[in-house]
Amino acid sequence: MSFVISHLVSGGIITNYSCSSRCRHCLYACSPQRDKTYITIDTLHTICAALLKHGCTSVHIGGGEPFLNVEKLLQAIDIITSFGIDIEYIETNASWYNSNKHHILQQLKEHGVATLLVSISPFHNEFVPFSKTKALIAACHDAGVNVFPWVMEFYKDLSVFDSSCTHSLDEYESYFGKGYIAKIPGRYWIHYGGRAVELFKGYYRTQPLEEILASPPCHELTNTSHFHVDVYGNYIPGLCSGLAIDVLDLGKEIDSAKYPIITTLYSSGVAGLYAVAKQEGFDAHNSYLNKCDLCLHIRSFLVIQKNMNTHELQPVEFYDNL
Repeated sequence: MSFVISHLVSGGIITNYSCSSRCRHCLYACSPQRDKTYITIDTLHTICAALLKHGCTSVHIGGGEPFLNVEKLLQAIDIITSFGIDIEYIETNASWYNSNKHHILQQLKEHGVATLLVSISPFHNEFVPFSKTKALIAACHDAGVNVFPWVMEFYKDLSVFDSSCTHSLDEYESYFGKGYIAKIPGRYWIHYGGRAVELFKGYYRTQPLEEILASPPCHELTNTSHFHVDVYGNYIPGLCSGLAIDVLDLGKEIDSAKYPIITTLYSSGVAGLYAVAKQEGFDAHNSYLNKCDLCLHIRSFLVIQKNMNTHELQPVEFYDNL
């Protein structure tokens, strides 16, 4: 069954997958080990033209950590805004910031950026000292750059520890009590994809394989309420990291000849993909956290064990960095 992704509601551009952190909840499996590729001028032109064509006139910028290459970030900002596309905010984990980098905030303002989304969570604190986060927030206030603290509720949690160094999730669990990590998704939204699946399987009840296979078709693949287009020009359908549709195929029929895995998920759900994988020798677990967990297990098997390198199972590095 084919389908069309046309009207784009709200989304972001992933400038790079390289990151200073390897957060255990990361949907896109970013890390310092990822390819250092940063989005190119040509790719940005292609993406921006496609976004406008399908009704999207504002985006956020994310990564990876976009500030790992400030020169290319500023270049990306200029290209995006030259298309008349507004930049809602730029995401950052603050790892790059110190007092010698204050001028970068002024540069952002000069290039038309008004807001930074600054990550605040125990996951980020495993890699970024809270002192850096607080310093960047203070510097933004001094420079007149708005701060979107994501998530401010965790500010008080991080504040109980020494802010000059990092702290493990085990430290949080020890201080705040058993069940602290399990309760985090109730405090802010986490999509159970990427590394988050493996992390939270350790805290939540899993469902029998038979129940998972009874899940309905994955029509969420067409949801554009919070989409992303990445550094390689891939549109990521339905927040399903590791799946890719060429941005030039937006507005066209997504057919089974070019996208057999994605169209199978759309028409037959994870049960359809499971049937295909069984023919390749896939051996399922007895239970899974949810259908996304099973889907990710199957796709990882196809990419890593069967060396299936197709344009819809991209980037391959995603699967290598889970």
